[in-house]
Amino acid sequence: MLMSKRFIITIITLTLIAAVAGVAILLAKGYTFSPKEKRIVGTGIITVASVPDSASVYIDGHLTTATNATISSLSPKNYSVKIIKEGFIPWEKQISVKEELVTEVKVTLFPAIPTIYPLTFNSVLNPVLSPDGDKLAYIVPSGKKAGVWVWTMAKNQPIAFARSAEPHQIVTNQVNDFSKAGLRWSADSKQILATIGNNNYLLDFDRLNNEPRDITPVLATTLKSWEEDKKSKDAAATIGIVDPGLRQVASSSAIVRWSPDETKIMVRKNPISEKELSGGTMFADFKVYDLEDKKEYSLPAAKAHAWLPDSRHIILTEDKTISIVDFDGTNKAVIYAGSFLDNFVFPWPDSSRLVIISSFPTPTASEPNLYGINLK
Repeated sequence: MLMSKRFIITIITLTLIAAVAGVAILLAKGYTFSPKEKRIVGTGIITVASVPDSASVYIDGHLTTATNATISSLSPKNYSVKIIKEGFIPWEKQISVKEELVTEVKVTLFPAIPTIYPLTFNSVLNPVLSPDGDKLAYIVPSGKKAGVWVWTMAKNQPIAFARSAEPHQIVTNQVNDFSKAGLRWSADSKQILATIGNNNYLLDFDRLNNEPRDITPVLATTLKSWEEDKKSKDAAATIGIVDPGLRQVASSSAIVRWSPDETKIMVRKNPISEKELSGGTMFADFKVYDLEDKKEYSLPAAKAHAWLPDSRHIILTEDKTISIVDFDGTNKAVIYAGSFLDNFVFPWPDSSRLVIISSFPTPTASEPNLYGINLK
């Protein structure tokens, strides 16, 4: 009987030791006791990275660390994460931390006072961005350089003076008066249709077209071919969407704009009418669908919505204001407030800057030109 009691006590003691050791191990791994749930619960981790780095990270109002860093042993719940760096617009969002999971926070901080500088000096009209986002066609209306020009924008390089990024003329006004031409890119971004009155000239983007071809007799066929090429490309991308519900959203929406990395789509159910365009409507019904996380987000109202090439931000064009928001519609940052023409805004392919058309009321800067706005 005595041996039996000792055995039972030994077993109980070993069990208690094992239980305490198990709890100690769990606590050492970051688990905590939740009074609300009356049990030991796992914790989560937030990793915070920013561009530029070395920004201050506040968790629920408390300065916690600096980017780039890992914040561990966080109880599962929603946290207010704020990232601040002098000279940049603060970023803040509610971040959900889940048990035993790592939540990644990747932030781009935009300058509080962006640098604005001229890119052209000879006046610019009718700028049109190519479908691939890498080329800009525009008209120089007068002077020795009058004609149609193309700027092939080198990716991952400064605008500056890389030879591949220099503007080049593709047709001169000596051939015809292109000062009031309408410009349109082909679906493959290799040709430009310049329309002057009833004449339609097809121009190659990468050379000087000394004898541009008038394709007016076959204009309808050419445009139909371009439209079919675009539809085929869009259809192939839509078919590639794995989730049937999201595939239906993409196929049934009037406007679908893919993010450059093709992991998200920006959509509008109904087409933009002529009445809306002429009335200067602020469109509030654009949405973003994350194809990987299968989540839906509503975007703020704007006259125009466009992807920043990093695929994580949306450019909003408003009345005399240009803003950038995260793709989920949060963290609206006003990048530029002032005059710019025709609501024309486009991003450089490496997301380093925006380009607008503007002018200034001075004798030497009154003509419209391209201006860059630094984002880094």
